[in-house]
Amino acid sequence: MAGNDTDLFGYDKVPYPVRSDLLDAQRRAWRRIGKAGTWLTAYERVQVAREARAGSCSLCHSRKAAISPYAITGIHDSLTSLPQPWIELIHCIVSNPDRLTQSWSKRVRISGITDEEYVEIVGIIATVTAVDTFAKAIGADPWPLPGPAPGDPTRYRPNEARQHEAWLPHIAWDEHGPLETDYFQGNPANIRMALTLVPDEARSFFDLVAHQYLPGPAMRDFEREHRAISHAQIELVAGRVSAINQCEY
Repeated sequence: MAGNDTDLFGYDKVPYPVRSDLLDAQRRAWRRIGKAGTWLTAYERVQVAREARAGSCSLCHSRKAAISPYAITGIHDSLTSLPQPWIELIHCIVSNPDRLTQSWSKRVRISGITDEEYVEIVGIIATVTAVDTFAKAIGADPWPLPGPAPGDPTRYRPNEARQHEAWLPHIAWDEHGPLETDYFQGNPANIRMALTLVPDEARSFFDLVAHQYLPGPAMRDFEREHRAISHAQIELVAGRVSAINQCEY
């Protein structure tokens, strides 16, 4: 089922109050999934979100159980007609993220996916995961995916994006152009540079982060508490979740 009136999406059936700013941010992120992006059409974006929700398939399970996951070859089971390189990227990120390697990333890109498509797909996966995990945590049903809206991808690639130490090109903090000045504010942070090959994807995801976690300035503002729990409590939860997920960041 698809739902386009995302302004009606909410959490009325759960016994917990949800801040209005957080709900609005999630609705914005959800609407964006159904709109044409920078390199993907609206239809492709919705299909990426659908595939991300599926999680994994028999090939993914075999790889997860293997000592050397990428020695296991085969074709992923898929709910969509997306290209197999896209399916490989989506399924591996969702099902086995702690075992991704740079050599795997290079193989995926060589097999038929551009750097720009790769980054936009990662942004969609991250958005769906964040919103769906929030819903699961408070005992709510996941929101229906939006239907694709009309429109064409902008195909904007920032001139300042180039290869640095990361696996894919991005904009360094002190190298952004005038069109990205709004995004590169505050203290430099590697994580905020990660999606900047596709600036609108970076903006969208970190708008969600600012409300589900903390806005940039609040992260280092230890004189005040900005949430119902303290900075220390937030970081304790974040650190525990990161350890469970084997996140090395």
